[in-house]
Amino acid sequence: MMNITEPTRAKSSLRRLRLFVVHELTYAARILYYHVRYPGDSVFSVIYRARAWGDGHSASGGGSEMAETQTIRELLPALVKELGVRSLLDAPCGDFHWMSQIDLNLEVYYGVDIVEPIISINRRNHQADNVRFSCLDITRDPLPKVDLILCRDCMVHMSNADIMLTLENFKRSGAQYLLATTYPGTVSRNRTIVSGMWRYLDLQRPPFNFPPPLRLVDEHTKEAYQSKCLGLWRLQDIS
Repeated sequence: MMNITEPTRAKSSLRRLRLFVVHELTYAARILYYHVRYPGDSVFSVIYRARAWGDGHSASGGGSEMAETQTIRELLPALVKELGVRSLLDAPCGDFHWMSQIDLNLEVYYGVDIVEPIISINRRNHQADNVRFSCLDITRDPLPKVDLILCRDCMVHMSNADIMLTLENFKRSGAQYLLATTYPGTVSRNRTIVSGMWRYLDLQRPPFNFPPPLRLVDEHTKEAYQSKCLGLWRLQDIS
């Protein structure tokens, strides 16, 4: 006998799929419009001006909310201490919303972002002798040499080509470690996107093929997209 709930479940799944497709297509159309309408600007600068990611607390999006960063705020100081990290590059730093609430006991913190208005606000509100902010394009601009690069919630929004450029730039900087967002086990191959969009990213899958991470920190996200982690790698181990 057929379970009468099966057709209901199928309809519900189909409805969710339709909503997802509509959402993705709508978002893709908006990002493509930004690229065409503002060809001289970074798409991330346009997204910031349009408040496309703003939620009333952080202009950098929901992933920078205090509730979403609780785990990393609790674990990052201990990891920094364990690794002997004295200098950190936060790339991108966004609006410094959650990072301003933790003490990493660093000799120097560098926050970089491609969005100039964010950097101006950060400088005005947070800059100090050992806390410095710069407006830089992490795909190509020279970066300060540090012990650890934190690249959270960034490469998921970048095309595969831009990710490759970013990784090469990170390696050129002479940094020792990379702590980056990854969603292990979510994809078999990372599809590319137009920069500014979003997709799951598993850095151990092609075309990036990272080795197993030295550490994998589950962020225990409350967002719809589960399995969000921060993976730790030595940059010299990334081919």
